[in-house]
Amino acid sequence: MRIADLQDSLRAHIWARIHRGELTGSALSRDAGFQQAHMSNFLNARRGLSPEAMDRLLDVLELEVLDLADPEELRLRALQRPERASSFDSVPLVSLHDAVFAPNVPPRQARDSLKFRKRFLQRLKPDTIGERGDWLRFVLVKADASNAMALRLAPGAVLVLDRHYNSVRPYQQGPPNIYAVRAGTECAIRHVLVSSGRVILRPHNQDWPVELVEIAHGKGLPDYIAGRVCHTAVDL
Repeated sequence: MRIADLQDSLRAHIWARIHRGELTGSALSRDAGFQQAHMSNFLNARRGLSPEAMDRLLDVLELEVLDLADPEELRLRALQRPERASSFDSVPLVSLHDAVFAPNVPPRQARDSLKFRKRFLQRLKPDTIGERGDWLRFVLVKADASNAMALRLAPGAVLVLDRHYNSVRPYQQGPPNIYAVRAGTECAIRHVLVSSGRVILRPHNQDWPVELVEIAHGKGLPDYIAGRVCHTAVDL
């Protein structure tokens, strides 16, 4: 229901009470602190009310906003509420190893999950190198002590990983991308540069060492970069 519809409903309510002799426009103007011309213009649909003015009228009339809504519309919206869950996606929390090495994560391997609005996830732009169609796009990982210190994150910070973004192109102007990266049999979360056949893992913490990972013959970036950290979530 739009604000204009609510104001029309409020006008109708006031006119009905005036016609029943329960109140007058001048008394209502006085009690709500309006100029009488202001009230007349509102009641005759020559102008609307600000949210603050509408609140004052509702207080004087002892009404709630829901009292102005169409009961049938409220009933239909109530019936639709269970469907609102469909506007959220559940993103699984997995080990960093699974996030980097496992294209799909069976539900039994998920350690927990968080719900995110589909609209938020859909707005995130992918940038995929190689074939990632069979990779579950979004997973959560917890930054262990080593990765948290390297990136100056709180230990146990939960990161949303977009595994359909494995290029090293900047996502946007500002801080450089952070990635989950395969380093031999280990995994790391770092800023990434690529130079002379190497993946350079750069920490945010200047006291932390830079690491170099040789790109093996016949391999490419998709074999090393699992995905971009696109959001830092609350701790689980």
